[in-house]
Amino acid sequence: MRPLAWPLLLLIGGCGQAGETARPALFVARDADTTLWLFGTVHLLPAATRWEGEKLATAMRAADELVTELPALPAGAAAAAFLKWGRAKGLPPIAARVPPATREALRAMVERTGTPLAQLDGLKTWAAALMLGARAAGLTGADAAHGAEAVIEARFAGRPRRGLETLDAQFALFDGLSEADQQRLLAGALAGGDDYRATLNAWGTGDLAALERIVTDPRSTSPAMRDALITRRNARWATWLRQRMAAPGRVFVAVGAGHLAGPNSVIAQLRAAGIRVTRVQ
Repeated sequence: MRPLAWPLLLLIGGCGQAGETARPALFVARDADTTLWLFGTVHLLPAATRWEGEKLATAMRAADELVTELPALPAGAAAAAFLKWGRAKGLPPIAARVPPATREALRAMVERTGTPLAQLDGLKTWAAALMLGARAAGLTGADAAHGAEAVIEARFAGRPRRGLETLDAQFALFDGLSEADQQRLLAGALAGGDDYRATLNAWGTGDLAALERIVTDPRSTSPAMRDALITRRNARWATWLRQRMAAPGRVFVAVGAGHLAGPNSVIAQLRAAGIRVTRVQ
């Protein structure tokens, strides 16, 4: 699985139906000698999803450099880091970490995704949520190989690339959540079918208001969780991007779609700093 899927919500997405042409949001910030394109990625997509319109293709051809959440990773690095951070000894069974009313949903999800309960029992609650969320999305035909990030990485082969964070830093964010918030993530995973389809539609139509509503859904998020996983990271990234604007170049910035929606988004923070950011798709 890819790191930091922001389980089931805004860093996973696609278009509404396989084969439809999606038009996800694309932004651009410019000054005299610098151009930054900002695009919200989705980590898992069905193979038939078409989202590379002419504006996106033009931006990717024109950029000299790619900036993503993470730098290029060796094969297997994400899976190894997930297990390093996500496993622990002496945990209660996963069924004991969900309310009694939710245990039937857990049983059904385990059965649908073919995930052994014993495997989940050995995972921290956030890690179990990530695993179930990714596997539930996979039942729709979505996978990381066809996700927007994978396609963008291929388009930029041979050009410079840098990451805004490290893999360990991303997993540490989840590991620092309270158990109550981890259980919120797990509850979201168990309701993930409907959430995933809603997110597919919102991303594919460029509906940032709908994406924001999903990000702030109290059923699977809390203020503390949003602060840790979204708001503070957006502030760090916006600071980096402001500094990058001081040097010439053409940069394509691809981060999870949830980071571009709402009043605390990367876009909003750049605009608050006086940078003109225009939506071009």
